[in-house]
Formats: sequence, C-alpha cells, structure tokens
Amino acid sequence: MEANGTDGGPASAAGRDGAERKGSAGQAAADRNVPWHEVIVLDSLAPASALLAEATSADGLAPLSDGLLEAASDGEALLLGLVPHGSAGALSTGALTGVAVAALQGTRWAAEAVVAPARRGTGLGRQLLTALGESLRERGVEAWFWSHGDHPAAARLAADAGYTRARELLQLATEPLGSSDLPAPQVPEGVTLRSVRDGDAEDWARVNNAAFSWHPEQSDQPVEEYAARLRDPEFDRDSVVIAERGADHRLLGFHETKMHAGHPSGLRMGEVYVIGVDPQVHARGVGRALLLEGMRRLVGTGAEAVELYVESDNASALPLYRSTGFTRTLTHVSYAPPRAAGASQPSEA
Repeated sequence: MEANGTDGGPASAAGRDGAERKGSAGQAAADRNVPWHEVIVLDSLAPASALLAEATSADGLAPLSDGLLEAASDGEALLLGLVPHGSAGALSTGALTGVAVAALQGTRWAAEAVVAPARRGTGLGRQLLTALGESLRERGVEAWFWSHGDHPAAARLAADAGYTRARELLQLATEPLGSSDLPAPQVPEGVTLRSVRDGDAEDWARVNNAAFSWHPEQSDQPVEEYAARLRDPEFDRDSVVIAERGADHRLLGFHETKMHAGHPSGLRMGEVYVIGVDPQVHARGVGRALLLEGMRRLVGTGAEAVELYVESDNASALPLYRSTGFTRTLTHVSYAPPRAAGASQPSEA
C-alpha cells in the first residue's frame, strides 16, 4: 500500500468498470471536478513512466520498489492502471492517473500502488486498491501491501480493509562520504575478503538461505539463480564481496552491493543490498568487515552516500549499522492481509 500514492478518504466502493458507486468518496471526486475513473489491466509499466517520475519528484521517494519493478519488467506481475472513464485508449497522452503492481516476492505476494499527486484525496487510491484486491482474490492469492514512508493515509486504508501492521523496514543512510571517511576493514584472522567468482554459486546460495531462512523475500533462493548471474557477462563480480576461511576455503559470508544513479536524493547512491553471514560461523567481525569493504568499493566506484534497508526488530544488525554511520531516513510498513499471521524474525548481520 504505497504511502504517498493512495488516499485516506472515507470508505467507498468502486465497480470494476470504474464508475464509483454512491458514497462520500464519489461525492468528493465530483466536488473536486475529478472525473470518474476506470481500472484497466496493463501489459507493462511503460505508460506509467511519467506518473512514476511525477510521484517520485513530489514525494522524494520512489513509489515502487525494485523487486516489483523487476517483476513487472519480466512480465511476472499483475499490473492495473487507473484512467478517467473513456480514456483507456489514450495512455500515451498521459491519461494514466494511478497504477498498482503485485507479484510473488519470495514466499508471498507483495503489492504497491500510486496515484498522481494532483488526484490524491479523492477516493481514487481506494478504488485502485479495491480493484487490485479483487484481482488477487480471483487468482486465489492474498498480498502484503507496502506503505513506503509509513503514511497515515495508507494506515487508514489498511485498517478499513482489515489489514494489520505486520512488518517495519527501516531505510538507513549515511551522510555524504569520501574514501577517507571509511575505516579500513579489520578482517578476522584466517579470513580473506575477495570478489565473487566462478564456482561460488552453491556456497553463495547456501549462506544466503541459512542467514535468511526466516525472510519472506530472501529465503529459499535457488542455486541456479546465482549460477545464472555468474554466467552473465554484464554482471560486475566486484559488486559482491565474499568472506572466505583460508584453512578450508569455506565461504563464510557475502555482501552484495548496488549503485543507483537516479536516486530521489539527487546523490549517486550506493546500497548495501544484501549482506549475510553463515549463522554457524563463530568468527566475530566477519559482518563488519564485509560491510566496510562493500562500502569502500561503492565509494571507490562513485557513490556519494550509502543506504540500506533493515528490519526494525533486527537487534543484531542495527548496532552494527549505527556504529558505521547509518541513521534512519524512512520507515516502510508491510500490512498483512486479514487471514495472515505476518510475523518476522531478525537475522544475523
């Protein structure tokens, strides 16, 4: 449930043909000269590019997560658009005023939606999310809705629909960094840091799945997923740092990094994308060494600051991140559907 892209108006119902039924949200739309809208199925997010850019500029954060954008690009997402009634054939002219995306992410479905900034507060967000929920139930699935930025309007929509606040993901970031701002990694004795290489896929998957066995999106990753990335000639192997024990060449942990050239902050932003340590490893300091080495590489390739996402209840990782200069910038909330338990567990850093 996209925080800045929906609205917190009073309850209303909307038909799948886009004509709002009688109710306060429909009256609000009429009072503000907002035409009735219809929900349509999209083949891709191409018609939504202007809407997404407008929302990013207005809100200061991207309305859709990387995971759902990738699923949409791969043709593996349910995509719905919101257009003024009768304008479905004119998407190229910018008629799209809202978009919703849902896809399987790991072991559960995730969903996000956004409405054009100028059209918020008129019941359109509620109409879009109602249609998305109906489409998902027709497929026999339920989705966890995300509120990026923990917006009160999204909380009201979630409560009205019977969804519960189940998970908080903190977005942390550093101040602008230079190479001299980062301490050198203190690598534990007998451990070597290197880039990922051929032959690492099986151990990379093993450590990931052990470290994130509790995680709804990151757990149960297939070995082939990692093998395919290593075969990709465009994959930057230096973007993944491996911690290896010298005595037996056992892979102890990894740190996968990403770069974001078009970050809403205006900075060239690096990301601590995934960092995991084998929970059976008892060599203290592996996680900190991996973190600092990945950050060092990001700054070396042009990152002006570094961000990461971490569960709010991850008691082992939060002190590490705070001690290396990360502070909270945003909170993202996942709302569980009415019949889901939706509990999360912390991970080892």
